[in-house]
Amino acid sequence: MKLFSKKRKAASEVTPANLMLLNDNMPFAIREAYKSLYTNVLYLTIEDKCKKIAVTSAVSGECKSTVAVNLAISLSHNSEDKRILLIDTDMRDPDVAKIFGIDLNAPGLSEYLAGIDEKPNFVEYPDIGLTVLTAGGSNVNPTRLMGSKRMEELLKYCDEVYDYVIIDTPPLNVVTDAVLLNGHINGYIISTKADYSNVNAVNKCLETLDRVGAEVFGVVLSSLKLKSATKHYGKYGKYVK
Repeated sequence: MKLFSKKRKAASEVTPANLMLLNDNMPFAIREAYKSLYTNVLYLTIEDKCKKIAVTSAVSGECKSTVAVNLAISLSHNSEDKRILLIDTDMRDPDVAKIFGIDLNAPGLSEYLAGIDEKPNFVEYPDIGLTVLTAGGSNVNPTRLMGSKRMEELLKYCDEVYDYVIIDTPPLNVVTDAVLLNGHINGYIISTKADYSNVNAVNKCLETLDRVGAEVFGVVLSSLKLKSATKHYGKYGKYVK
C-alpha cells in the first residue's frame, strides 16, 4: 500500500513544551510509573509487527489523553529503533493538539476520514522520535467517520510503517466510538483517576468491551498523590518508616 508514502508536516517547527508531556524534570515517581507502563506494554503477548493499542476511559476527565501521549513518548524514548505513531480519535473533544501546542483547527484525522484531505496530516517530532496525527478541526459525525473504510485503510497502512500505534479514544461510557476500533486493534488500556473515577462507571466500561470480545490489557490509575504514593520510600533504595 502506497497511499501515504509521502508525509505532510503541518507543524514541523512546533516543539512540545506543555508541562503534561513526559520529561526529565517530572518527579521521579511519575517518570518511573510511565517506565513501568512502557515495560508492561513491551511484554504484552502481541505477535503483530505493528502493535495497536487504544487508551480509553469510562467518562471524561480521567486523564486518558495524558496517559496516551506519555505512553507514546515513553515508547519512543525507550525504543529508538521503533517507529511510534500517536492518533487522537476523540474528534468531539480533542486534547492531543492542546498538549502539543498544535492549532486545534489544523487538519488532522477528521479531515482525512471525511475525504477533505487526500492524505493524513502527520506531524513529525524527530527530537522525541514520535509521529502525531491530531483529531483535526472538523467533528461532523465522528461515529460514522470512525467506522469508515478510510479509518480501516489508515490502520492497515500503520501495519506497514509503524511498530506501535497508540490511539486516544473518546470516553467509552459517553459515546461508542472506541468500540468501533475493536477488530482493527490489539486491545485497550483503561485510564482512571484517583479520587475521581467511579467503580460502577469503570465496571460498565469493562462490561461494554467484554460484550464485543475486546481485549483489555489493564487499567492505569492516574493523579495519585505523590506524598501518599511515596510515603514509605525516600530516595531509591532507602525505606522510610
